[in-house]
Amino acid sequence: MTTSPALLTPALLTIGEMARASALPISALRFYDKEGVLVPHSVDPHTGYRWYTDDQLRDARLIAGMRRVGVPVREMTAVLTGPDPHSRLDAHLRNLEDGLADARAELDRIHRLIDSRPTATGVTLDSWDVRRALDAVLFAVDADSEFPILRGVHIDIHDGVAAFITTDRYRLAVAEVSVRSNLTVSAVVPLAFARRMRDIVGVVTLTFATRSVTASYPGGSVSSPLIEDGEFPDHRILREDRGATELRGDQLAALLNGSTETAIVSVDADGSALIDPADVVPAERFRVLVDRQRLREAAAAQPGRALVIRASGAALPLAIRTTDYAGYFSYLMPLQAAHT
Repeated sequence: MTTSPALLTPALLTIGEMARASALPISALRFYDKEGVLVPHSVDPHTGYRWYTDDQLRDARLIAGMRRVGVPVREMTAVLTGPDPHSRLDAHLRNLEDGLADARAELDRIHRLIDSRPTATGVTLDSWDVRRALDAVLFAVDADSEFPILRGVHIDIHDGVAAFITTDRYRLAVAEVSVRSNLTVSAVVPLAFARRMRDIVGVVTLTFATRSVTASYPGGSVSSPLIEDGEFPDHRILREDRGATELRGDQLAALLNGSTETAIVSVDADGSALIDPADVVPAERFRVLVDRQRLREAAAAQPGRALVIRASGAALPLAIRTTDYAGYFSYLMPLQAAHT
């Protein structure tokens, strides 16, 4: 008995049938054909009709699922044909989670801006807390910046914390002080006002109005317009990698006391770090190039003694902290991604 050739021909689905069975719109099937992600089994040369096999239905359903969660087209092809589809999908999930974290941070910032639309209101701080906080951040003010918003100190008050924040785009410094207040404020004060506030002795009460701020203290007060030209960068978008390498002891000494203008931090596969290696590091995972003088200034501004510097990646900022002042830290951007 012989088998009819017709019985060997796979069952074919029209593009409409494939769309209904896979939950992919016809327009999407045409797009994925054009991009080479899901090419029809055959196309009628006279009518242009696309035909698909039952075997292609599984891939179409996978594509429909990936489309719903925003997998890029090039990644779809890698998932369908590559050697490790699960790793690709896991990486996409991490990107989605990072995006959600960024969205949450941005919405939190928007809520604070809404809440900070002013009525005249104030918060009281101890002058020693104010002085310590400003001493930790004033080094990163760019007094000559072309952007007026960067010529001052951002004061961000919410959830019982007053954060003093500065940046010159190369460095960003943060100092957080606990306050007994439910006030929510986001405002940028001029550098001259911040310096006057730093020299106050006694209790300081900051009162924010629509376009001005007043620092009241025993025996007097000082007022200033706020800087409103521009939007101050949100420091919360900078996150340190959980697997960041910590530099301490001799590594810190080599990093801060080196004689060259720039410093190289080389991190190998097991997280160990070398400072200014003379030769190629065989197991190097990444290296980062930084301005040594800017790093010294950032480190010197930290109020505590237990200095820690953390490196997360070639193009990511170094984090400078002291373990005895948890709310004080700064970030130093790399000069470039340094390669071996």
